Amino acid sequence: MQVLLINPPTSNVYAQFGADLPPLGLAYLAAVLRKAGHRVCIVDLGIEPKGLDGLDLSAYDVVGISADTPRFPAAVAIAKEVKKQKCIVVMGGYHVTFMDEEALDTGVVDYVVRGEGEEIFLNLVNVLEGGGDPEGINGISYANGRSIIRNRAANPPHDLDHLPLPARDLLPLSQYNATFNGMPLANLITSRGCPFNCYFCASSRFGGLKWRARTPVSIVEEIEQIQSDFGYRAFAFVDDNFTLNPKRVIEFADELNRRNIHIIWWCFSRADTLANNESLVKYMAEAGAQMVFLGLESGSEKVLQSYDKGLKTEQARQAIAILKKYGISIYGSFIIGAIHETKKMIQHTIRWAKQLQLDVVQFSILTPYPGTALFRQAEQENRLLHRCWELYDGVHAVMKIDHLQPDEIQKLFVQAYRKFYFSLSNLLRSSREILRYKVPIKMIFRRILSFVRLRDLLKHQNI
Repeated sequence: MQVLLINPPTSNVYAQFGADLPPLGLAYLAAVLRKAGHRVCIVDLGIEPKGLDGLDLSAYDVVGISADTPRFPAAVAIAKEVKKQKCIVVMGGYHVTFMDEEALDTGVVDYVVRGEGEEIFLNLVNVLEGGGDPEGINGISYANGRSIIRNRAANPPHDLDHLPLPARDLLPLSQYNATFNGMPLANLITSRGCPFNCYFCASSRFGGLKWRARTPVSIVEEIEQIQSDFGYRAFAFVDDNFTLNPKRVIEFADELNRRNIHIIWWCFSRADTLANNESLVKYMAEAGAQMVFLGLESGSEKVLQSYDKGLKTEQARQAIAILKKYGISIYGSFIIGAIHETKKMIQHTIRWAKQLQLDVVQFSILTPYPGTALFRQAEQENRLLHRCWELYDGVHAVMKIDHLQPDEIQKLFVQAYRKFYFSLSNLLRSSREILRYKVPIKMIFRRILSFVRLRDLLKHQNI
């Protein structure tokens, strides 16, 4: 079959950072479909200035559209255009995995793929090509008259080494401008699933509680291929937690050394993993790690406990000290606006972020994404201010909390950035990072520029 995969555009501030990197989820789908004999194209509307203009949608049998929460309205708008050409529309991604009925009720989505889509989507396309019945396909939802049919959940891919590598050749890689230490940056996924099941995150429900990892040999072979085919020397491991198994990271470092491969890279990690394993950090530094993203979330032990994060502030301090010892920069992420959080607690987190002397900091407003325990609580307690999904972006307050009004949260959010980035000591340190790491700072600048619009947006939305 002829299959078109579409990555919707984004206008929100945080997600614009992701627009600098190729959509690997769609590239994996494309690789699996192509291996099975289907003809596939990918259109990334995050970087395609013409959008769907000039694209002959009637040439495709099936159009797959990715949809996270803030991009769901854009995904529906695309689906409306696609349906005019009588194509079969399939939607997948985090938002519709947990809000499948909402997607199907639009009348422009034929099928929803729930969870990791490689095997599910391939099975669906194969059945559609043969004119079969989708009744037996696990992991999909679809409408049957006025009823929603939700087939049983599918198991996610177990052996990630056997998935074909993402079809990067179907993407205009030269148009992605993410860089790291002045070099073009390639992103990789080396594991899926998350055993931690944090209160505000849907990853554990989307990919399962079981952590599934690729082997170090598989990872290094992909790096070699990317270097050979596209010339990249800088890499981002965008797994939820690249370091969950320290032994695997050490074996990865050894494999790089064995093959005499020299790269620079950054990854996501947890502070408790690094605080308990200095030898791991040493291996990472020797293998080219130059930055680690840590979800530190809050300076309040009470708030951390409410997030089910399984993390303490002292572990954060220990991890940061070890990373600094081996010359690895720290990108720290914090969340404000927990349901029972007070102004005093938020201000403590802002001061704590400054005291940690991090290299780059991200502040977000706690957002109840579908699929999370937070979303279920917010629904049950009538805390959602609205369902304007495009505002569920970490920049806007979209939920009622006990001690602060939405406009107060917004002001504290802006204050957090101002106090961190415009204090003299942090300004000097951040300036060094501006020169060294272009990717995260680009995102920071976009956020800072967006602050001037926040008050007008709040007034317009009556929040």
